[in-house]
Amino acid sequence: METATKHRTRGTIVGITGGIACGKTTVSDLLTEKGAIPINADEIGHQLLKADSPVIDELTGAFGDDILEASGDVSRKKLGAIVFQDRTARERLNSILHPLIIQRSRARARQLVTEDPTCVVLLDAPLLIEAGAYDTVDLIVVVTASPETQLRRTLERSIAQERPLTETEVQARIDAQMPVTEKIKYADIVIENEGTLEDLYRQVDELWERIQEQNK
Repeated sequence: METATKHRTRGTIVGITGGIACGKTTVSDLLTEKGAIPINADEIGHQLLKADSPVIDELTGAFGDDILEASGDVSRKKLGAIVFQDRTARERLNSILHPLIIQRSRARARQLVTEDPTCVVLLDAPLLIEAGAYDTVDLIVVVTASPETQLRRTLERSIAQERPLTETEVQARIDAQMPVTEKIKYADIVIENEGTLEDLYRQVDELWERIQEQNK
């Protein structure tokens, strides 16, 4: 991991990661309200599932044309049903998407912090550690929640998004990721998102103060 001391002539890149439904995006949103610039790796990944994606042929070659919607976009639900039940399929998907996700997110982050030495860029990436992208950020933040909370939140979110998942499907997605306890080993800062919103806000305020100190 690069240190801020070596890069005082540029801004700070903060990598935010954690397990599914731990609250990474909420933390990113709160930091964005304070002035940070977000780069969401998931959004980049979703863009790569569109019909005009440069890897669409590779995706259909690996998983079949049945993963496509009528629009030509990849159905995240159909693809998820394949990869979250099959480790080999999941690794194949990651090998297709992750190089481009890392390339695009890193390039954008580096551009921003080079252009403005005072800026704070957030790299919101669920697989920041697994994909090896953590070595180019200045601060690693891991947002945590209990497995029970992850399960409940994911079920509720799937219903709210009108893409309901079963408990078995949700558990498969949780199990497919590196355990949060392992991610914590890479963390500079751990935010525990099990309490009240006020408690989360307090932790984010403390994180922002630390980032500002590091960015001087």
